[in-house]
Amino acid sequence: MEFDAQQPVPASEWPGAEVRLPGREPRQIPVATLTIVALCVIVFVLQTLAGGSKNTDILLNFGASYKPSFQQGQYWRAVMPLFLHIGFWHLGVNMFTLLIIGPVLERMYGYGRYAVIYLGAGICGSLLSMFHGHVLAAGASGAIFGAAGAIVVGGWTHRDALPHELARVFRRGRFTLILAIFIVIQLAAGHLVSNIDNWGHLGGLIGGALLAFLIPPLRSTEVTTEAPATDAQAPQRVASWEPVPRSFQYIVLVPAGIVAIAMVAAARHYPVASEVKRLVDEGQRLEAAHQAGQAFDRYQRAQELDPRDERPVLAIGQLELRQHDPQRAVAEFQQALKLDPDSPVARYGLASAYQESGNPAAAEKEFEALANEDPGAPDVQEAVADLMAGQKLYAQAIQRYQTVLRLSPNAAVAHNNLAWLYATADDPKFRDPAGALDHARKAVAISSWRQPEYIDTLAEALYVNRQYAEAVKVETRALQLQPSNREYQEHMARYQSKGGASQ
Repeated sequence: MEFDAQQPVPASEWPGAEVRLPGREPRQIPVATLTIVALCVIVFVLQTLAGGSKNTDILLNFGASYKPSFQQGQYWRAVMPLFLHIGFWHLGVNMFTLLIIGPVLERMYGYGRYAVIYLGAGICGSLLSMFHGHVLAAGASGAIFGAAGAIVVGGWTHRDALPHELARVFRRGRFTLILAIFIVIQLAAGHLVSNIDNWGHLGGLIGGALLAFLIPPLRSTEVTTEAPATDAQAPQRVASWEPVPRSFQYIVLVPAGIVAIAMVAAARHYPVASEVKRLVDEGQRLEAAHQAGQAFDRYQRAQELDPRDERPVLAIGQLELRQHDPQRAVAEFQQALKLDPDSPVARYGLASAYQESGNPAAAEKEFEALANEDPGAPDVQEAVADLMAGQKLYAQAIQRYQTVLRLSPNAAVAHNNLAWLYATADDPKFRDPAGALDHARKAVAISSWRQPEYIDTLAEALYVNRQYAEAVKVETRALQLQPSNREYQEHMARYQSKGGASQ
């Protein structure tokens, strides 16, 4: 094209000119954010189908962050908590927040770099959570805090690289101020409210902020229009948003691969961990029925399935202690402490074994160490309560269970185990049929009738309340979930013998 010096040519027709409206960037679908939300929802559905998202054992088996297991080589527990949630409200709040914050960060960095920041922040949150405490933790909030921190840090340190609209937002400062206030309020709330993993939030925030400082966002470009000499209009600088080169987005394969590996590892772990838990639970019920030999067999089978799982070792130690063989119990509890050095249950059992074996000095040392454990951790209190109940220290066990339920009112396992104690305690003065029925019903409701051992407990509670027909109906539901469970079959025969109708 040739220019006519007498007739100015519109800027849009100059050779090689690239004209775009200032501040108009093409709409982008937040691919990574939507993918993360979809994965979280899918995993939540699987948790629910497996027995309930609030079930401690389900969380543990699905890969919630747990320090002892991580130290034994289950490194995928640093990743899986990002996709696990405890209850629908927890999932809903996190996903709603992510759908607000995620697309902003993804627009700044592109889906590849965004995925790196999100996953890296979440892993930092999981690690800090695990190495600060001994409790299970799950949820995407650590990674979400990381995304919020990345927006603040990335927006200020790389402002010149932002798309035009976002740069304008950061220049005004309102968005950053609101986001910073949100972060501070959430951290303060986590400090004041129990059962909120503030260390996970803080770790995610630090990780996201650091990654945003190190990784630059995608850059916008400015095109200068140069008019011919006769054009009276001065040259204009027009901001334009350049499409992200595909080579820049291939980095998404790194976080995608890490997540895939973690999920495959969790899927392989789940059936083994579930079977270990089933065998341990069955052994404990057999112990309660005074069938110690069969209970020991179940514990040994569980230990053979996963030698690194401390639960069967603890169960064997407790059985040895109840069988008045403290020396063997000491060996089992010491082994359990090797697997989980912070286990209060193993430490309490070891102290009790030392005391029974005539070594009061060693017992006192272990009891002192136990006293230093975190009194505000519900799962710690629940585990110690189980041990006390097994040793027939009913008053102490009841007090511990009540402490757990004050700290975590929806702890289904604590409701279930307290109900079983109230229904079956050897000492009649600790039996409470009405209390057993109340707590058993709560456990079943919280777990959505998906845990057969909780349903069996409810049937037992109905039985001790002389509601024999109802006990049969409820035990039928337990047997529908586990038809070959011999213990449930024996319970059913006992309930039917008292006049319960056959179903």
